[in-house]
Amino acid sequence: MDEKKLKTAVEEAKRFLDRVKELQNEQKITVRYFVGEKEYTHIPSCPKESGAVRRASMDLSRALSALRKY
Repeated sequence: MDEKKLKTAVEEAKRFLDRVKELQNEQKITVRYFVGEKEYTHIPSCPKESGAVRRASMDLSRALSALRKY
């Protein structure tokens, strides 16, 4: 197994997990409100953070694919 490709995959996995944690921290701010007797919960969409998660996921997928190739 190529050591450089393995190191890249590990770095991308760490970066992916960091982006997921950032997104989760942003989404912890929820707003609960009532309309009549119904309760609604609003979770912010956080487009910047969710985009970063998607990008990190794609980069991780590419690193893992390169790791599997010989």
